[in-house]
Amino acid sequence: MPEKSIHPYTVRNYSDKDADKIAEFNFLSMLAYRYNADYTPENIFCAVDSDDHLYGVGHLAPDETWLVIEENNKPACFVYKLALDISLNPHFNYTVEVQDALFSSLLKRANELKSHYSDKNICVTITIPSDELEEIDYFLSKGFSVQRNHLIMKRDLTSEIPDVLPPDNVSIVNWRMETQTEQEKYLRAEAEGDSEGVSWSLNRLNWTKTGSEWDTFTAFDGDKVVGSVMTWGLGEARSATENIFVLPDWRQQGIAKTLITEALKFLKDKGKTEATLGVFGENRRALSLYKSLGYEMLAVNIEFGIDL
Repeated sequence: MPEKSIHPYTVRNYSDKDADKIAEFNFLSMLAYRYNADYTPENIFCAVDSDDHLYGVGHLAPDETWLVIEENNKPACFVYKLALDISLNPHFNYTVEVQDALFSSLLKRANELKSHYSDKNICVTITIPSDELEEIDYFLSKGFSVQRNHLIMKRDLTSEIPDVLPPDNVSIVNWRMETQTEQEKYLRAEAEGDSEGVSWSLNRLNWTKTGSEWDTFTAFDGDKVVGSVMTWGLGEARSATENIFVLPDWRQQGIAKTLITEALKFLKDKGKTEATLGVFGENRRALSLYKSLGYEMLAVNIEFGIDL
């Protein structure tokens, strides 16, 4: 329960001295601010009082689509996204004014960024679990609307995992991507395998690689990356199976199924009992694949957005 009242406060940009206080109520954001260079101080805002109590924090982070905004090779209808998030410190009495102040600062900053790209379609998004109705109501009141559903699925690793072999010309490697050249090779393949032609940033990849129990299983045809799946730890019992892709010319050959089953067996051998993944609700082909491999629904997150 909250223990302290909110005093008069101001909203300012983040500085390194805020990190430990943010960690008290949002450890993952603190890690991102400290170690992921995609999160820059001018896009992070803190609500603080004169005694430097920190009441809340919010940020704008570049979506994969934002990373290609300078390339000018996308169709006129392409939407470039900035991901917004706000966290309030639960140790203080909740006040919607703090959330409003952080939201206003973030939207102002988003419009400043928009002013550099007046000819682009730019959307600010936030993804919210479907059961957080109060949070959904708040952003609906700010003019946000539903963009898409993110389905979270789980796979019981205590049940049997099938043996699936790749095509004869394809090898599966537990690839560490130790050099920047290898990392850039992976990101080019990820973009080639993505329906929008986008990928993670190098910053995000390096940040994820340093996390708990990170691994990849990558399919190679000779020296060419043709598919991949990533895993990372989500606690003692659960791990993620994410960033699943296969290049278009290599699809319908069982490569995705091989990659995922290799990852599931690897996690099971490490003592994990559950694997999860996220998939867009409209991706029927991926949903069919995951269901065939024993994944079941766990939760639904909803992506909301507002056009600038």
